[in-house]
Amino acid sequence: MNDNKQTLTLDGKIYALADLPQVARDTLVSLQFVESRLPKLRGEMAVSQTAYARALKAELAQIPRTISTTTPSP
Repeated sequence: MNDNKQTLTLDGKIYALADLPQVARDTLVSLQFVESRLPKLRGEMAVSQTAYARALKAELAQIPRTISTTTPSP
């Protein structure tokens, strides 16, 4: 008997991967792929957001400040 079966635990239940339907195993592979990509994508998103914020700040610095801080009277 093989005690080294790969398993999946979901909601406290343990499932043998070999016993899952093929569509469930395919879905699991897809989820594992996405999970493995998320850290890199989060890093890329952080870099993009930082670059966007810096570029916007630089562009806004070029605009002359002509906005009054006082409230106009009615």
